[in-house]
Amino acid sequence: MKTASSLSGEEIILSLKSMTAFGSGEIQAANTIYRCEIRTLNSRFCDISIKMPRSLIALEPQLINRAKERLSRGKVDVFLDLLPIDRSSTLPQLNQAAVEHYLALGRQLAERCGESLLPLGTYEFLRLEGVLENQNTLSSSSEEWMRKHEAGLFAAVNQAFTALVKQRESEGQALGKALEKLLEQIGDDRRAIFEKRELIQKNVYDLYKKRLDRILVASDETGQKIRHMLPEERILSELAILTDRTDIDEELTRLEAHEEEFRRLLLGGEEVGRRMDFLCQEMHREINTISNKLTQLEVAQHTLSLKQAVERLRQQVQNIE
Repeated sequence: MKTASSLSGEEIILSLKSMTAFGSGEIQAANTIYRCEIRTLNSRFCDISIKMPRSLIALEPQLINRAKERLSRGKVDVFLDLLPIDRSSTLPQLNQAAVEHYLALGRQLAERCGESLLPLGTYEFLRLEGVLENQNTLSSSSEEWMRKHEAGLFAAVNQAFTALVKQRESEGQALGKALEKLLEQIGDDRRAIFEKRELIQKNVYDLYKKRLDRILVASDETGQKIRHMLPEERILSELAILTDRTDIDEELTRLEAHEEEFRRLLLGGEEVGRRMDFLCQEMHREINTISNKLTQLEVAQHTLSLKQAVERLRQQVQNIE
């Protein structure tokens, strides 16, 4: 996706990444289906949570490192599972040694009692501890079992991360387009204020002068007659100082600089979301200063629009990696 930028006067490619995405992977190998699902949400840091069968817990450090290699920010939930294609291979099997053990116990008890004992029913016999065993569970902690499934598991993990990153980039492009539109709106309002600033300052000067004249006239009427005590040059100097306090050139210049820096960050990079969030705070500060210096309706309309645009900008930025 391309969009125009005033930064260079040419079209640029936006390469932002959203922190909200989903990716899945599924691999079939070694009579087993390996599945991995990854969900990411926005977060200030890289917060990784892995949910998988206890038998795979030894792989957790490798999975965390894999996630950190592909993602720099976000709340990351990884779900891992493996299912045998032939379900019969995971059904409980008879433990021959346990069967022989219980039969021998039965014979010993019969000899001690000196009489034949009623045989146990099949259901009762199968419920004896150790008679049935899950072969998969018994071997799940072995290094050999881990090596057997490790390749298939990580193939599914890589597939899921590839799909996840692709979706994060796609969502990031949509976010970038929305951010660019908001920046255009901010630029329009800033330029509108810039074009009106000289006329507004003249109006402010005239307003202060009228107020001062009213005060001097009132003093003459009360007999204080302070007009002759104030040189005309002093009056004009004080009016100039008061008017200068409403000058917003510096604030508008800094606001424009923040806009250009924001556009530069739209090109992407590592953890640009943090810097964009900081720029939103700086822009809000400049707009507040402008709003406080100039309260005229002509400016208030634009500063209100600026505040709303920067707030929407900040909300969108919260989801950028």
